[in-house]
Formats: sequence, structure tokens, C-alpha cells
Amino acid sequence: MKKNLLLFVFVCLLSSNNILAQTQPTVNSPVYYCQNSTAVPLTASASAGSTLIWYGTNSSGGTGSSNAPIPSTATVGTTSYYVSQTNGVTQSTRNSIVVNVVADNSSRILNFRCDPSQIATGDRYSSVFFDWSNTTGLPNQYTYSYSIDGGTVVTGTTVDSHLQVFGLSQGQSVTLTLQHTTYPCDRSFLTCTVPCLTLATPTFNQIAPICSAASVVPVLPSSSLEGINGTWSPAVVSTTASGTYTFTPNPNECATTQTMNIVVNPDNPGFSDFSICSGNGAPNLDTTSPNGVTGTWNPATIDDMNSDSYTFTPDSGQCASPQTITVTVIPSDVLVDFNWTVTEAFAENQKITVTAIAAGGDYLYKLDDGPFQSSPVFEYVASGSHSITVMDQEGCSMPITKNDILVINYPKYFTPNNDGFNDTWNVKELSSQPSAYIRIFDRYGKFLKQISPNGNGWNGAFNGYLLPADDYWFVIHYLENNIIKEFKSHFALKR
Repeated sequence: MKKNLLLFVFVCLLSSNNILAQTQPTVNSPVYYCQNSTAVPLTASASAGSTLIWYGTNSSGGTGSSNAPIPSTATVGTTSYYVSQTNGVTQSTRNSIVVNVVADNSSRILNFRCDPSQIATGDRYSSVFFDWSNTTGLPNQYTYSYSIDGGTVVTGTTVDSHLQVFGLSQGQSVTLTLQHTTYPCDRSFLTCTVPCLTLATPTFNQIAPICSAASVVPVLPSSSLEGINGTWSPAVVSTTASGTYTFTPNPNECATTQTMNIVVNPDNPGFSDFSICSGNGAPNLDTTSPNGVTGTWNPATIDDMNSDSYTFTPDSGQCASPQTITVTVIPSDVLVDFNWTVTEAFAENQKITVTAIAAGGDYLYKLDDGPFQSSPVFEYVASGSHSITVMDQEGCSMPITKNDILVINYPKYFTPNNDGFNDTWNVKELSSQPSAYIRIFDRYGKFLKQISPNGNGWNGAFNGYLLPADDYWFVIHYLENNIIKEFKSHFALKR
């Protein structure tokens, strides 16, 4: 009896192992790859309690491995890979996975697009609709995979040239990867987003004013109080200047942009030293600084007769430190008069040099209607009568102007053609000297004419004849500083 029982158990075990040995692992075959594309390890499913054994391209023999092979995509063609399973006692026969590598002819999924027009009204804010066109010459079977907002990947196949994904929320996005099942070279990607039915307004706790150059910089929150995620621009809070920061919700967030103004309080009031004129009344000291800091002064009022220092103390609760400025009091009405000297007559560079008669101070000088300059010397001044103005740079003295400052020189040429311009030659600047006279000679020293500076001048004629265009010489006798002087030079007659 005992021998019969043992025999029965042995037969049962043998029968069970034979059943396992005849059960192969489940595979997905065939698998398609585009030539030279990136391949991934092959997959198969073992029965409960069993593990996979991979044999590469060996249909029999070879050494098994627990690591799934990665197909080669370098060459166009068909290759079979083999896998079995074992429960640790017996092993199944091998199942095959056919890998087809196809050449890329550059065709792609046609008219791949998001098409919300094909979504029913009731599903408009809970689904997306992908649409494409059938490709001539290829079978209309497509393999796809998609994820919602980068979540779990869903895979499948379809013979339709469209795919609708349901069960979404407004603002969610679906990214679809699509290819012909038997022609993976047209692998394409597209993201469609559910439109927003309503836009929420993100709100944030206001960041309190911060001190300039603060050691601790507040961080802008990446989510609103309602849980809306997004980004800020600028992304980092400045500690040197107040500014406006804009929050832009992420694409899948149905929300509007929001702004936040962050105030940076200065660490310096920003006052500057200044000057005033003595005795003209003291200006008020501002209790609000140029940088917007409020506070008090000590002394509280300015002495308009004496230079002094004044200290500004900010009110409590502000970032700024106390600041001391200097108020300089400049004496008033110290400019009394001025003198001038002019380079001697007929000098090549005629200069006017001005000397202010004043009890100190800095002055500006102006020739005629020109700009004021800090230098008291004017160079290359044209001949004739001029005016000079001297002004206190600080405005504490009234400006003084003097006219009829004479610079004496002579014309370098004249054109006696009766056109009304430069028809005669003379030195008009000496017309106020009745004793002055001018003698004119040709280049050979022949005396031609004597004229007076207060006369009509020389018309370029000699004894009624017009002289030719040439250089002519002159000698002028005149007074300068009550001294009789003589000057010689030449000028041009042009016709």
C-alpha cells in the first residue's frame, strides 16, 4: 500500500513539471525599430514564481542570462531573440521575439495636430483630441504611448487616425508619441492641452520692505496660497533697488499672471553737501531725504553767515544710518570790478586777459555772446570792439559787464570789385586816433598811397589806374599806451 502511494505522488509531480515545461513566457512580438535608432532591452512576462532566462539569438544551446538583450539597429533586417522561464526545478521551452529593423525613408506622420473642433461640447474641458492623416503605402495601424503631465505612460495600438484622451482637468497636458506599428521611423511627438474654462488669480503674502544690502534675502514662493505653481521674473529679489516681480503660472495652471512690488529701503539717506550765499536767508533742511528717509536735523536750522556741519538722524524703524553734511557759506558781493589787458596791436594771437577785483571767490568769464568759461584768458580774438562779462560761479555777487574793449588788427586782404564787400582796405580800429596814418607800398618799395584810419581807405588804384592783384606792404604809425609806435606788414589785393 505504501509503495502505491509513493508512486502516485511521483507521477503527480512529474505531470506538474511537464505542464510548466510546456508553458513559455509571454512576449510581445514582433518588435519594430528604425535603423540606427536607440534600442531598449527586450521585455517578456514570466509566470508567477518563475524567472526569465535570455539566450540572445540562440534558438538552442548557448548560455542563459538574466539580463535582457538590447537589439542592434545598425543593419536593416529581421532577427529573432529567445527567452524561456524556470521555476528553479524545470525550465520551459524558448519563446521567440522577432525584431524587425527597417530603413528610414524620411516619411513622417502626416498632419499630426491637436484638433479641439472634434471634441464634443460636454468633453471640451476634460479631454484632448489628437488627429493625423493616413500615410499612403503604409498599413493604417499605429502604436502610441502618452502621459498626462509627465505621469504614468499609457501604451496601445489603433487603426484609427485619431486618439482622444478623456478624464482630464482643465489646464492638463497630454504628450503623445505616435508611430506606424510596422514602420517606427515616423515616430512623432505632440502635446495637447485642455483649455482653461476659468482663470484663477494667484495670491501671495506680501513680502515686507527689506533693507538695502540685507544679508538675508527673501525667497519668492513657487506656489500661490491657492497651490498654483509657476515662476517669477526676476527670479531673485534684489537687495539694492525696489522693483516689481511678475509671477507666471505654469502652462497647465489655469491662472492669470500676478505681480508683487517689493520695497528696498536705502541704508543711506542720500543728502549731499551744498553751498549758500551769506546773508541771503537760510534754506530749510528737508526732513525727508532724496532716498525717502524721514528724520530730524541737528542743528535744526542753517546759519547763513557761517559754514557748519549738520547731522540727519533717521526716524526709528528705518534702514538708514545717520548722515552728516557740510553747508558752506560763501561771502556775498565780493566781486567789485575787473580789469583787462589786450595783447599789443597786430599780434598774431590777439589775447584778452581779465583780472577780477574781488575778495576771493571763483569766477566765470564770457566774451561777447559766447559761453562762460573758467579761464580768464581769451585767445585769437578777432579785431574790433568787444564786451566782457565776469560772473561769480556761486551767484553770490552780481555779474559785471564792460563794453568797448578794443582789439586792433588789420585785414589780410581786400577785393576792390565794387560789390559792396571789402572794396577798400583800412585799419578802422584806429579811427579814434586822428594822428594815426598809414603808408602803402608795392612789393618793390614804391610809395603808392597815404591814408587815415578814419578815412575811406585805399581802393587799389594809383594815379587813377587800377593796380594788379598782388601783395602790398604798409607802415602804420599809431599810439599805444601814449607811446608812438610803428608797425609794418603786408596784405593781398584780389581781383
